[in-house]
Amino acid sequence: MNIIKKLSFALIAFYIGLCTAYAEEASVIFNINVPSFTRITPVTSPVLIANITDKTGNLHSPLVSKFKVITNSSDQTQLYLSANVVTDAGYENAMYEQGGRVYIAFAHLAGIPSSSALHNCKMGAIADASPGIVSYPITSIQGAEHKFLPSKQKYEVVVNNGTSYVTVNVGSNVNRMSFAPNDPRGFYQAVLSLTEADI
Repeated sequence: MNIIKKLSFALIAFYIGLCTAYAEEASVIFNINVPSFTRITPVTSPVLIANITDKTGNLHSPLVSKFKVITNSSDQTQLYLSANVVTDAGYENAMYEQGGRVYIAFAHLAGIPSSSALHNCKMGAIADASPGIVSYPITSIQGAEHKFLPSKQKYEVVVNNGTSYVTVNVGSNVNRMSFAPNDPRGFYQAVLSLTEADI
């Protein structure tokens, strides 16, 4: 009897071993699309002030502006660096090239200068022809590849994937052709922008 029980158990174990268990399985695939993303924020204060020394037009210290750029692009991201001022014609491009250097024009805030004064400054006319406009050179742009586009009067700036800091240095020596005794006293302003769109 003992042998029969052992034999029966062995047969049952053998039979169970022959029965392969199959489990049902189904899969669902989720896909999400992460769009390209670029965020640009100023690191420096949005309002930067420098004082002009008496009679020379030079600044007491250079101006520095820094932008933080974050992008998830797998390739390089192309941005545009521009400057604008307000004239009697509205917002106008304030960046220009003269004698192999790129300058930013600043416009008087209280007595809005004429568009022709800005044009005269960009064309290198005598200083008296651009009242209310003074300009200073961009001495360097750090943290990104860049080139000035004369036809667009702005820089093309290229950053890599990840986080970049783009620093724009404006020199303290005035463009002598832009500073004259007929420039009114008071605050002068230029707005520097780093944008993804070519506007």
